[in-house]
Amino acid sequence: MSALRKTRVRTPGGEYVVTVGSGALEKLPAAFKGRGFSGAAKPSSLHLVSDRSVHRRHGKRVEALLRETGLPISKTILPPGESTKSLDHLGEILRSAIRAGCDRRACLVALGGGVITDITGYAAASLLRGVPFVGVPTSLLAMVDASVGGKTGINLPEGKNLVGAFHQPQAVLMDLEVLETLPKREVSAGWAEIIKTAAIRDAKLFRLIERERDALLSGDSKLLTRVVDACVKIKAAVVEEDEKESGLRMILNFGHTLAHGIEAAQGYGGLLHGEAVSVGMVFAAEFGEELGITPEGTAERIARVCEAYGLPTSVPGLAARTVWSAMGRDKKRGPKGLRWVLLAELGEAMISGNVPDATAKKAATAFLKRVSAKK
Repeated sequence: MSALRKTRVRTPGGEYVVTVGSGALEKLPAAFKGRGFSGAAKPSSLHLVSDRSVHRRHGKRVEALLRETGLPISKTILPPGESTKSLDHLGEILRSAIRAGCDRRACLVALGGGVITDITGYAAASLLRGVPFVGVPTSLLAMVDASVGGKTGINLPEGKNLVGAFHQPQAVLMDLEVLETLPKREVSAGWAEIIKTAAIRDAKLFRLIERERDALLSGDSKLLTRVVDACVKIKAAVVEEDEKESGLRMILNFGHTLAHGIEAAQGYGGLLHGEAVSVGMVFAAEFGEELGITPEGTAERIARVCEAYGLPTSVPGLAARTVWSAMGRDKKRGPKGLRWVLLAELGEAMISGNVPDATAKKAATAFLKRVSAKK
C-alpha cells in the first residue's frame, strides 16, 4: 500500500484538502469534522449521490463509513452514463434531498465518476442556494479532472456543460483501490486527462508516462499515486491562480474543444469523454503544427502515447458539419470566435483567440474526414 499524499487547494471559493492513495476512503468519516459547514462543527445530515453501477460496487462500504459519523443519511441513486448529466436528473437529486429533510447544513456526498461529481456539485451549489459537498471519485478521469477545481454542471442537448456553477468541495478523497473494479475502457479514458495534464504543464511527467507505461498499466500503486498526485497538484496550482476560467485555467481544455463537439454530435452515447479528448488532443497538436506554433512531431508523439494507453485517435462515422456546429456553441467561445488551447511545446500550453474560424473549420473538417474514415 502506498503512502497517502495530500494537496491543499486554496481558492476564493473555498479551501480544501485532496487526499490521494490506496486506503484514502477510510478517511471519509473525518471529512465531516471541523469548520466549513455553515458555521457548524459538522453537517446536520448527509445525502449520498451515486449511480447504480458504482453503488453496487462500493455503496455498502461507503454507507458503513458514513454511518460512523452518527449523522442521518439519505441517498439518490441515478442511472450510469453521460446522459445522466441532465436537468431531469438534477431535479431528481434536489427533490430527493428536500424530501429527506436536508437543510442548509446538510452535505452532499458524490460517489462516482465525472458525471456524478459534476451533477452532485451543481446540485450542492443549487440546493437551498448552496450547501457543502464532498467528492469521492471512483474513476481515474474523475480523480485527475472532474473532482478538483469546483467546476460543476450538466449537459443540454445543444452542448456539453452549458449549465453549471463554480462550487468548491469541502474535501476530496481519491482511493486508488477502487480503480481495481473499474472497466478497462474507463481506466483508459482516465489516462487521456493525465496525458493532457502532462502535455500542457509538465514535460517531465509526460516522459514518465511514456517510459513507465507497463508499470502504470499493471497497477503499480506507488507510481500511480505519484502520477495522480502530480496531476492534482498541477490542477490545484492552475485553479488557485484562475478559479473561474477567465484566463490561465482555459489551458485545462487542451483537446476539449473538438472533443465536446464530438460528444454532442454523437448525442453523448458514443465515445467516452476521455476517448473524445484523446482524439481532440491529436487534432489540437496537429492544428498547432499547421499554424507554426507547435513543434513538428508533437501530434505524432501524443497519438503514440494515447494509443499506448488504449485510447482512440480516430472515430468512424463522424459528420464534420455536425461536429463543427456543436463546437460553435462551446461556452468558452470569445467575441472573435473559438479559443484554442495549443502547445508551444510539450509541457507548455498557450491560449489563442486569434485563429479565424474559417481556418479552424477547414483544418477540423479535413481532420475529421480523415479520422472518421479510418478503420
